[in-house]
Amino acid sequence: MPLVGTAERLPLFVFGTLRRGHENHHYLDGHYERVIPANLLGYARRRPLMIALQESGLVEGELFYLKLNQYDTTLASCDELEEIPPGQLLGHEYERRRVTVVTSTGDVVAWAYVQPAAVST
Repeated sequence: MPLVGTAERLPLFVFGTLRRGHENHHYLDGHYERVIPANLLGYARRRPLMIALQESGLVEGELFYLKLNQYDTTLASCDELEEIPPGQLLGHEYERRRVTVVTSTGDVVAWAYVQPAAVST
């Protein structure tokens, strides 16, 4: 059964291999209208490709505004990359979570792939 909020069409905050110039950017390339720098406060890198809750943390990344006519398929592809089952928000290694990122034009609510809360320490 899908979890509440899986259909919200929020921008996508990325900090690792989905960024421009990195090996998995092809999942997003051509599927967004704009991208801007953003910071995620209250999180920190735990491993090179994982971020988790940390009160004093900050993670720099990019905020992608996905094309609405490709939104669902693009996000589904990213979910598949992060091994999140269709219609769900929680996978084995990652959780797609609503977060608030800071941009030069203000705070924005976005999706981000983070360490699941159940395993955060």
